[in-house]
Parts: sequence; structure tokens; C-alpha cells
Amino acid sequence: MTFTESELAYLNEMRSLSTDPHGRIIFVGLTLEESIRFKAYNDTFIRSEAWEDPDEYIRLTDKHEIARIAVIAAEAQARNQTPTSH
Repeated sequence: MTFTESELAYLNEMRSLSTDPHGRIIFVGLTLEESIRFKAYNDTFIRSEAWEDPDEYIRLTDKHEIARIAVIAAEAQARNQTPTSH
């Protein structure tokens, strides 16, 4: 998968990306194959093209968002458990 610099910056800020065991960029919660399909769906949306399988897009989105929210929750919990120094 290829991303523009602005896509990478945005997706990293949103906690949407991770790496698989081989060091390849993937969407959090998705396999490499799922990530490739998910990105293709998002790219076709940007170009206003019809989706091949809208139900698959919804399934991938749900799977990804559940994992992404878990990452954000874990970061928040870690931040709250670590006292800040003043």
C-alpha cells in the first residue's frame, strides 16, 4: 500500500495504522490483505466510484474502528496511570 505524506500524518494521528509481523504498514485490527481492500474502498470513495461490495466495506470498517478505539483507550489509560511531573 502506498500513502501520501498527508495521509500518513492523518492516519497516524488518528491511531489508524500499525505494522504487521513483517514490518508492513496495515490498518489497526486488519490483516495486510484486509488493509489493502480497505484502502481500495477508501480510495474509490474519494474518487466517487461505486464499491464492489459495500457489506465488506462495513465489516472491515467495524473491525478496524473497534481495534482503533481500543488503541486510543489503552493510550488514555496509560496516560492516566502515569503521574505527570510539575
